[in-house]
Formats: sequence, C-alpha cells, structure tokens
Amino acid sequence: MVDDGESEIEEGYIIVRSASPVLASAANKLSTWVTMKMESGWSPHGPPQIHHDGDKFYIIQAMVKS
Repeated sequence: MVDDGESEIEEGYIIVRSASPVLASAANKLSTWVTMKMESGWSPHGPPQIHHDGDKFYIIQAMVKS
C-alpha cells in the first residue's frame, strides 16, 4: 500500500503490500495495487511473499522500475 503523503518514486525498488484477516481479500487488494503500479511502468520482482501473524494475512510484492 502506498501512503497518500508519499511522492511517487520515478525509478528504483518499492514494496507494495496489503493486509486483511481473509487471504482472498488480501490477495485481491494486492492485485489491485500491483496492477496500478504496472500501469505506471513498474514490474514485479520475484514472487509475492505471504505472512500470517494469527490475525491477518500480509502479502508483499517487490517491484522495480528503471
């Protein structure tokens, strides 16, 4: 998830993330964020990573742009 207060990075490496108590919801949110970033020139870097802390599922996706 990208904070509204952040300025857009023109190139480099970013982490896109989502969190939800339901895995499908976290996956759908991440898909939306990744698609938005891909439309602005970013590419996924490796597979997404999933973590569950007992309450929420966290999914992160590294992305690169050069």
